[in-house]
Amino acid sequence: MAHASPAGQPKLDSGWNIQQPRRLHRRVWAAMVVLFLCFVGLLARLWFLQVVHGKDYLAQAEHNRMRKVPLPAPRGLILDRNGKVLATSKASHSVAVVPAALPSAKSESEQRDKVLSSLAFLLDISIKDIQDKLDDAHNRGANSYDPVRIALNVPLATIVHVEENKSRLGPAVLITNDLQRNYPQGSLAAHVMGHVGLVTRDDLKRNRAALQQDPSTYRLGFDDKIGKNGIERYYDSLLRGTDGSALYEVDAHSRPIRRMGEVAEKPGATLQLSIDSKLQAAAEKALANSGHTGAAVAIDPRSGEVLVLASYPTYNPNIFSLPRKQFNPEYRELANDKKHPFIDRAIGSRFPPGSTFKMVTAAAALQKGAVTPNTTFYCTGGMKLGRFFGCWAVHGTENLVGAIKDSCDVYFYNAALRMGDPESTGPAYLAQIARQFGLGADTGIDLPGESAGLIPDPAWRKRINADRPDLAHWYPGNTLNMSIGQGDVLTTPLQMANVTATVANGGTWWKPHLLKDVQNQDGKITQTMEITSHSAGIDPQNIEWVRRGMRATVTSGTGKVVDLPWLQVAGKTGSAEDVHHDLPHAWFVCFAPYKDPQIAIAVIIENAGHGSSNAAPVAKAILEAMFPDPGIKRDKQKKGNAE
Repeated sequence: MAHASPAGQPKLDSGWNIQQPRRLHRRVWAAMVVLFLCFVGLLARLWFLQVVHGKDYLAQAEHNRMRKVPLPAPRGLILDRNGKVLATSKASHSVAVVPAALPSAKSESEQRDKVLSSLAFLLDISIKDIQDKLDDAHNRGANSYDPVRIALNVPLATIVHVEENKSRLGPAVLITNDLQRNYPQGSLAAHVMGHVGLVTRDDLKRNRAALQQDPSTYRLGFDDKIGKNGIERYYDSLLRGTDGSALYEVDAHSRPIRRMGEVAEKPGATLQLSIDSKLQAAAEKALANSGHTGAAVAIDPRSGEVLVLASYPTYNPNIFSLPRKQFNPEYRELANDKKHPFIDRAIGSRFPPGSTFKMVTAAAALQKGAVTPNTTFYCTGGMKLGRFFGCWAVHGTENLVGAIKDSCDVYFYNAALRMGDPESTGPAYLAQIARQFGLGADTGIDLPGESAGLIPDPAWRKRINADRPDLAHWYPGNTLNMSIGQGDVLTTPLQMANVTATVANGGTWWKPHLLKDVQNQDGKITQTMEITSHSAGIDPQNIEWVRRGMRATVTSGTGKVVDLPWLQVAGKTGSAEDVHHDLPHAWFVCFAPYKDPQIAIAVIIENAGHGSSNAAPVAKAILEAMFPDPGIKRDKQKKGNAE
């Protein structure tokens, strides 16, 4: 029986399902799970951004707000002995790119291309050039936030154009202050100066190895400039200085708002060299006028100070500081020059010394007692010893002084044969004396790239021909060739200048050097060159007889070209055969004044002929620059007084 509902009460819908609240409940829970997972995802993303990559984004944000601008330290000055500036630094501008500030996302690749294209157009280079420099900097250890210099020594007009287009280029492109190495005297003493250049991967590799050995070693950066050769390289640690930096806050357009601070740069030390610019210029001019390649070296026989170190042909080291598009053609032209202007012939090239070696043979023969000053030999124009060993003329009877004066080969053939067994003890003794004069080994001059030359002896020949018994024996003919500076004897112009200096001062071998002292920014001397010497092992009276022969060479022998009325000069000519050329190398060595030597000179002119006519004029030019004709000086004074 059905019951009627109370009045006013609604009836229950007969379609109502008890499962509906349960479905709604599940949907609510599903929505809550989705919301929870989204929340967890947001938290995970936040953790990823702030914890995992927090430092990276913070650095990027700081980089966008702050700019660290390097303040390069001025490289130290290089002066000649009289204070003339040979190398200095001058301000310049460079354009740099910060890789991390370039648009990097795939969606921004078009914008990146626009930036690089615009920059390439302004700098007149290709996009590939820019990318290559960025890649090279990365390979050399650059951080993505480090500014990479794309163009060095950029003209001011180009800098203005870059600044005008800053809004298009964006914060990745910076204008940086730079210092350009400058050589005010141009090509003067170029091989002594050397040049500076950007570090290479090999430089950085060597630096890392050096740091492992000595942690106090200066740590090179990927964008550092270092000395590449010459004094710039040898004394790089003194010249380099310490770079500083300035910190700027910038706006969204990368424009500086305020300076936040700086670390001051510390300039490099000033080096004063022993080179005399006046003498150096005279030597280089005379070498150029010779029309041949060659070299000239002048040394103070009282101290070993190098007054002249000239090599021809030469080059202007300022080409290494020119903008890249100007630098390449000039460098390529010089690098392809068959005369090899980058070679320092004064210290790095080896030549047979020819008759200039007779100074050593004479000293050795006297010291050994093989001859006396009065010993004579008769020259018929040569000597027969297995084969015929010629002399350049028929000299007749010659004593020691006369043999040096006339450069008689026959005399020195006989002197060498008398020093001992010509197949063993004789040449071994001559080699020993030659080495006491500093031949056959580096002199230790403060320049890279020195050659040791070669002084042969029987033991050397046996050693180098160990697998060729037919060539291992030393013959008497080898001794004859050695006695006149031929055969396997090889020396550098620097070595022969030092031999001449040793004879000039009576038998003391001084270590040749270019550095006089090191000065700080106030001009105070903080370091002086340590001078070393040793005795050549020849009695002074024996050296004096060699000196007399050299004086006679100038007054009445083969060296009359330098017989200056106002100056007593002693010298020795030489012509050294070159198996690769028809004409011999021309040599001339000398010192002056005779009684109080202040300069010793060695000159070589390659494949030019006789030393008296080709090398001696270069030595004469150096002597006249150091000891001017007093008559000409008086005439100038009279003319000045008259005016």
